Amino acid sequence: MPMNDERREDAGLEPFFEAARAHPPAPSAALMAAVLIAAEVAQPAPRRVPPMARLRDALGGWPALAGLAAAAAAGVWIGTALPAALPGAGQGAYLVDVAPDLAFDLTGGF
Repeated sequence: MPMNDERREDAGLEPFFEAARAHPPAPSAALMAAVLIAAEVAQPAPRRVPPMARLRDALGGWPALAGLAAAAAAGVWIGTALPAALPGAGQGAYLVDVAPDLAFDLTGGF
């Protein structure tokens, strides 16, 4: 019998197939509960990440932390070391040139 023949030999079974398609079987509640329990058991345990590792990852890893540490050390050094041109705090009036409208007396009588 050719494949393109319109006549089907299983046409007598078609009403049964349609009835089965109309009312598909639903899984029981016990089966669904067992499947969910098995799926929960199969899940891997969540990995606990230490807070410092989370901070390191949030900042970009070790290279970024090294740069941040270098910038912090440079900022502390620049903030505490006086330049050679300023031997004392009496010559700190150079800040007035940066912002002339903030003309406050830094030298105590300059």
